[in-house]
Amino acid sequence: MKPGTTRVPCLVVVDDDTQVAEELAGLFTDVGYHVAGVAHAAKAGIDMVGQHKPDVVLMDVRMDGMSGTEAAHVLWRDYPEVPVVLLSAYADEGIVRAAEEANVAAYLVKGCSAEDLLSTVGTVIRESQDKRRWS
Repeated sequence: MKPGTTRVPCLVVVDDDTQVAEELAGLFTDVGYHVAGVAHAAKAGIDMVGQHKPDVVLMDVRMDGMSGTEAAHVLWRDYPEVPVVLLSAYADEGIVRAAEEANVAAYLVKGCSAEDLLSTVGTVIRESQDKRRWS
């Protein structure tokens, strides 16, 4: 990267609802993020993370097959430098606990404002970069 240039943040979106996944990808693309991939299953999302090493993963909690919290455990084990932001349609205490156990960086309820989503993801990326810089 040339001095004085800013690196474009990169993310992977994982949601089994195609419409939601595409809307999320569009939102982040519109504000200048590079969306490295959109996956509709947790396993495919894990593979994309391995391929692209994004700055953050935005992942649904409830998906067929492997859940988002299960996938977050795998990502924490295999790619601990890549933070995960989980999205759920439910503000369920059990899901929040599972998210904490999976070391997710943030948990948001679907339907939150675009501003809250963008702010949270931006904060997660900055905190992750700060950790790497000081490690």
